[in-house]
Amino acid sequence: MTTLSLHQSNSPTPINPPADSNVELTWQVFAGEAQEQYLALLKERCQRAGPSTSQDVLSYQFRLHLHRGISYLATPHAIKSIADLVRLVGGDEPDRPGGAEQT
Repeated sequence: MTTLSLHQSNSPTPINPPADSNVELTWQVFAGEAQEQYLALLKERCQRAGPSTSQDVLSYQFRLHLHRGISYLATPHAIKSIADLVRLVGGDEPDRPGGAEQT
């Protein structure tokens, strides 16, 4: 879901995503074996968006992208079938989650 957001050409809205949750998840558990790749993608994105890749900036940007990615998956019209999910995750339409056409 984070990669859905990272794939977009625009930056996520700079909000304050909730920091409190009843789910606690470490970076290693979230990213698994791909943690180095995810971190590299996030760092690249932060470098393109601004000059800083400090730990605080990376953490904040990760939360923004995570919440935006979740919102893409939670949008009712975005996923109507397995094919829509595959298309969305595969990045066929990088600027518009949910497929090639909206109705």
